[in-house]
Amino acid sequence: MSRLHRERRRLIRMFESTVPLAVGSVARVSRRCGNPRCRCRDGVGHPQVLFLFKEGTKRRCQLIRRADEKMMCEAGRRYREWRQAWRRLRAIENRQKEIWLAEMKKRGIQYK
Repeated sequence: MSRLHRERRRLIRMFESTVPLAVGSVARVSRRCGNPRCRCRDGVGHPQVLFLFKEGTKRRCQLIRRADEKMMCEAGRRYREWRQAWRRLRAIENRQKEIWLAEMKKRGIQYK
């Protein structure tokens, strides 16, 4: 049980951090620009970084400026880590609940 407590504390410390998160997906893609004389017409396309996110019920896509690519990729990575930590924290809390309920049943007395 103490291992679960230590891991839970570590995860909660991660949630208390104030580093920015890109809540959505940051993706590297190749797109054609549409210019008929551009080299991308016959090739792979121009490399771009896009930010995909939800705004209300609609999915949105936003092009990220080259100057902001590194910052947004890092923020996207941190968001993925944050989501994994959130899932792990929920699993730990479910396991703790199972342990507590089993302990309660073991200690409980029946009065007749």
